[in-house]
Amino acid sequence: MVKKVLIPLVVLLVLAGAYLVWSILRVPSVSYITINESEAVETLLVSGRVVGEGAVPLSFKRPGQITDIVVREGDSVQSKDLIAQLDDSEVNNLVTQSENNLSSAEIALSRLQNRELPQAREALAQAESRVDIAESVYESAIEERLNPALDRLEQAEEDEAEARRYFEDQKKLFDDGLIDQAELDVAENEWDLALEALDLARDEKERIEREVDNLARERDIALSQQRAAQTALQSLENEELRQARLNVSQARTQLEQARLELDQTKIVSPFPGVITRISASTGQYVAVGQEVCVIIPATASTYIEAQVDEEFAGKVSAGQEVLVSSSAFTDRIFNGRVERVSPTVDPDRGTFQVRFILDRFEAELKPDLAVSAELVTGRIPGSIIVEQGLTFRENDQVFVLIEKSGKVAKREVIADELGRGLLLVIDGLVVGDKVLVDLELEEGERIRLGEEVSRD
Repeated sequence: MVKKVLIPLVVLLVLAGAYLVWSILRVPSVSYITINESEAVETLLVSGRVVGEGAVPLSFKRPGQITDIVVREGDSVQSKDLIAQLDDSEVNNLVTQSENNLSSAEIALSRLQNRELPQAREALAQAESRVDIAESVYESAIEERLNPALDRLEQAEEDEAEARRYFEDQKKLFDDGLIDQAELDVAENEWDLALEALDLARDEKERIEREVDNLARERDIALSQQRAAQTALQSLENEELRQARLNVSQARTQLEQARLELDQTKIVSPFPGVITRISASTGQYVAVGQEVCVIIPATASTYIEAQVDEEFAGKVSAGQEVLVSSSAFTDRIFNGRVERVSPTVDPDRGTFQVRFILDRFEAELKPDLAVSAELVTGRIPGSIIVEQGLTFRENDQVFVLIEKSGKVAKREVIADELGRGLLLVIDGLVVGDKVLVDLELEEGERIRLGEEVSRD
């Protein structure tokens, strides 16, 4: 009997469990967002356009055929980076020739300064030394040999004159018979000796005079050699050295000019920047000053100008943060600030102009590109923010769906628009509320909380 009762009971329990599982599986799982406090950012959305600034056209300073353009539009370049190249074969030959000319001129100057001039100075010093020696020998010969010989000649002449007078006196005495022949012979012999001594003194003087004349000629030759060495040195120092230095200077100038012309066969970046336009092509012959490309400095700023409705005049001021976006770059936000606010309103449009400057140069934002700009007009910490996509309207009231006790509950919220699809909740939601993502749910419908959606 007991066995018969247990069987239906087990069946009932199985059926109840199956129903419970079926009921649980029948309740939908929904995604949700948990309400937390965060900082609310009040923004004002305006439309504007990028203002181009700092574009610099680049061109060659000499005509020629372009052999290479090494950049493309949009490329970033650094200062001195090569951008384009002309055919430089002729100028390269000129540079090589100028380098050879300068080398030859410098070698000639070095040879003159380091060899020829020292040799000329040494030659002059040696000539001056020979002059000193010759002058000294000449003066010494006069003092030590010629003057004594002249003195001896003078003495010999005096001795001969005295011996002659004595002989003449003795001859008179002899003629008068006062002395004998022997005494006259002695006087005559003394005169003969005096004449011989005079002849010897005269010969000696003539010989020494000839030697002194030779020394004088040697001195004159030495002086002539000194003057020649001095003239040669002065010529080297004044004319040849000046000309050699001039040759080096002219050769260096010619080389600098050739190198300048070689530099003119290249276009290099004058500063870090971005190539925005290329106007020429490889193989093209270009004239002086003809635009090859355009560069914008990396240090340039990106500006945006917008017209703001006059009703927001009290909300816009210089220094406010700006968030800029463009349909051309849907995944990017460009940061900046309000640089200038026009002090006047255009009466025809009912707007005033605002100029924004981005925090850095943005090459992607081409001049005249249309952009959207959100001006941050205020920040409210500790706020409750909800996406407009999680709300719906009924009779001019705003509602959200929340989870309450496992069911869908409709909650009215009072909120202000923040921009960017966000609402600042003033009333209706508190921290911890779970706002449902699916707006197709029915109020009172049983649900299970599924995946929590991140708001990052």
